[in-house]
Amino acid sequence: MKDWTEPNGVFILNIPIEWQYKNVVVKDGIEKSPYSFEPYDNRIGCFQISCYPLSEKGVNLNFPVQRNNSKIDWFRSRMDDKEFNMHLFHAQVDDQLCMAKYIYSAEMESDIGIKQELEKVDLVLDTLRVIPSEDRLLAANLKKHDNFIGSLMASEDLLNRAYESESHIELVIILSNQIDAFLRSSIILHQQLANKTNDIEIKYLFQGDNEKGIAEREIYLKAKELKIIGEDIYLELSNLYNQRNKVVHRYIISFLKTRDIVHLAYDYTIIKEKIRLILQKYEKMQFGQGFGIYGRRFSKEEVFDESDYKRAYSLVNDKHLLEKLKRKL
Repeated sequence: MKDWTEPNGVFILNIPIEWQYKNVVVKDGIEKSPYSFEPYDNRIGCFQISCYPLSEKGVNLNFPVQRNNSKIDWFRSRMDDKEFNMHLFHAQVDDQLCMAKYIYSAEMESDIGIKQELEKVDLVLDTLRVIPSEDRLLAANLKKHDNFIGSLMASEDLLNRAYESESHIELVIILSNQIDAFLRSSIILHQQLANKTNDIEIKYLFQGDNEKGIAEREIYLKAKELKIIGEDIYLELSNLYNQRNKVVHRYIISFLKTRDIVHLAYDYTIIKEKIRLILQKYEKMQFGQGFGIYGRRFSKEEVFDESDYKRAYSLVNDKHLLEKLKRKL
């Protein structure tokens, strides 16, 4: 199973690793209720879940408002027609009306695969917890952090393909992106350690379509101000950034040679490893601290098992959404 958090941090549940969150898969997908899940392969049915404030929907006095400190008791019903069967689930939990459904073709009523998927639905519903209102911002930020990590892992696939094909311009772009990501993560971990907090300044890890982002040069400067990097690495990064911009914007209208880009890709490869080791140092500093992104989740003795790798692969698949880059789960 893998964690899935409602985009606004309202609730969290566990879903099977082989299920994909579908709202963001379709073009211009909108993250709003209902939230839909289907298997990556052999899509025989669809699970959907929603939560709405009881203050908007009103409390149904015929059913209890359950507290969030135990397994939820779901009211179950059916709504079938000639084309589709629908299993419905309702519960009032804390300040939320929670509703779920599983939909599949009526002609598959007796299919063993549907029976197995419905068993998974029961497991999923057993894990749902409404998050206290004071913790919802942190939960939403942690979800964005998971997207950040998934994107970073996915970039390794693109990087390896660029190395194999000797696509040096692509190497320069991906490596500079990764260095920027390593420094952003280091800034977050540094501030969590300094303040002994779980808070995440999400502006460093996520930029919405209509949001003003933080440029790479600003990230370099912030990392230097916090003494995450020294003056020497800062100057080296600034110089490489200038050369990268020349590659991206002035390859045709300058005297820049392709040979120069090969050397630039090499230099970026070397400094990326330096920055990666700095990030690794901050991750290890958080282990076992009891706070921060890694302080609560990991210990120094942590050993990753097969399910951990499968969860990571699912994050990568959700980033790529390309069959030729799909990891088997």
